Amino acid sequence: MDSVLGIDIGGNNFRVGVFDREGRRLDLSEGRTDSSGGREWMLNEIHKRSQSLFGKAGRQVKACGISFGGPVDYERQQVSSMHVSGWQGFDLARWVKEKLQLDCLVDNDANAGALGEFRYGAGRGTHSILYVTLSTGIGGGVVCEDKLLHGRDSLAGELGHVPMSVAGAPCSCGGRGCLETLCSGTAIGLRGRGLAKNNPELMARTIELSSGDPDAITAQTVFQAASEGDQGAAFIVREAAGWLARGLLTAIRILNPDRIILGGGVALAGKHLLDPLHEHLATLDAPTLKYSTQIALAELGNYSPLYGAAALGWERA
Repeated sequence: MDSVLGIDIGGNNFRVGVFDREGRRLDLSEGRTDSSGGREWMLNEIHKRSQSLFGKAGRQVKACGISFGGPVDYERQQVSSMHVSGWQGFDLARWVKEKLQLDCLVDNDANAGALGEFRYGAGRGTHSILYVTLSTGIGGGVVCEDKLLHGRDSLAGELGHVPMSVAGAPCSCGGRGCLETLCSGTAIGLRGRGLAKNNPELMARTIELSSGDPDAITAQTVFQAASEGDQGAAFIVREAAGWLARGLLTAIRILNPDRIILGGGVALAGKHLLDPLHEHLATLDAPTLKYSTQIALAELGNYSPLYGAAALGWERA
């Protein structure tokens, strides 16, 4: 049976899997990322786990695809990282060729997530999607007429770094007031901690869910508390959904994709995010600019980039 190797290198987790041509996952090895180990630790883990998967079931592994959680120069197939040492300008595809004897194609995790959902998830049956990953930060990937759109400088789909507010907070990209600073998981958690300290009575349930410690509040506890009627948490969720609605409507007006697919940890809030998001979109609606773009949740969950890596592998094969 022909197969490909898919690899997802993330800041918190990493995954190595084997997939068949229909996108079925045949085997998987995954673990927590040790950021302090830098590039060499991760490469050793990938090599060890890949060799273990190769030794099973007599498969013919034809190629490799990699989803990388950081900037990728797609033309040069080089990766970088703002958070982990050793990756700057690293030719990851060449390393795979030398160490695993496989041709390889590398892309960033948002693009890989877009390709994974388009081929095997919530984007099936469409011709164009915008995939938005709502997590620690906000990333995006665009599939247009069945092809990933990279852009001149591999910046296509960077919805999280669209400036939304001139008075906004500094962003990880070096800009200010980006969408990421307003509705990412990091931003929601930060807003929750600030409001809990200044107005604890509004955040009583959120604080309770965080073991009484306002500094332990995360986006997850904010969404949970909001679903249980916590007044302050509900305000934060509506505020974040409002900014996200503006970002998505901007994308709709520029790209008008068939479907927008929301993935990442924040999207796991499901209806507690979608309901206020749709309310804000209805408020922002312009009668003369009606659109039929659908908004859906990712079907593959946290594994969207890994499935996208498999799709990259089949493209390389």
